Amino acid sequence: MSAPASREAITVANEFTEVEVSRVSTRNGARLRIFVPGSGREILLCPLELEALTWQDHEFFTGLLADGLA
Repeated sequence: MSAPASREAITVANEFTEVEVSRVSTRNGARLRIFVPGSGREILLCPLELEALTWQDHEFFTGLLADGLA
């Protein structure tokens, strides 16, 4: 799934996890790549998917985290 990064990755970390974020170019346009080195998981998000994140409140993400830990 990995596409070539067009810029250096930005690393964001805390005591729980570390993620790398970078912009990548695909045949369908620019995407934001979010990669978790610890698990090897990644996702490419299009601009509309990124905008949809802004429609959520913190409780939504709290619920995602609770489901992931169950």
